Amino acid sequence: MMNEILKDLKPDINGLGWLEGHFESKSFFKGNISITIFDNTDEAKDYAIKCIKHYNQLNDNKEIVNEIIDKLEKFMYYMYEEWKAMGIYDEIANNVENTIDDYKKEQNIFKYLTNPGLYIELPEDNKDEIGYVLTADCPWEPEHQCSIIIRNNSLKYVGPCEGQNPWCDDEEYYCIWGK
Repeated sequence: MMNEILKDLKPDINGLGWLEGHFESKSFFKGNISITIFDNTDEAKDYAIKCIKHYNQLNDNKEIVNEIIDKLEKFMYYMYEEWKAMGIYDEIANNVENTIDDYKKEQNIFKYLTNPGLYIELPEDNKDEIGYVLTADCPWEPEHQCSIIIRNNSLKYVGPCEGQNPWCDDEEYYCIWGK
């Protein structure tokens, strides 16, 4: 079963003891997505499969999908205002403005998230809990990517990639635009 879900799994090129590969995404992104598992054990591989199955069923959970969309929108609009206010990143601000204009017509914010990856880190305590980080490039945060963190059936964070994982304390997920 593992070979059917985890594809081309091999140790990371930097020798950190991680595994890297791909899986077939059926959720927000369709097709092959990269996966990084921060461990190289059978337990970690089995856990990653559980996370992939959860991720691939997210589209069926309209409540969490709507929450992700809402937080992505807030993140996009907040970053647009920040880039514009700085006055030195006109190209980024203009690109985000064009994205916003296009988004208002299309209403598919996931279309602007590219090069997605799924990151799996095993929980220290309860191995039955599902947790993962989904990252993607996005025009409103070209420096740090966008991070979406899921723990069980809760959205914990949407914002720039800043090293959080699903097992952080809630205060580590704070975003000024998240309210």
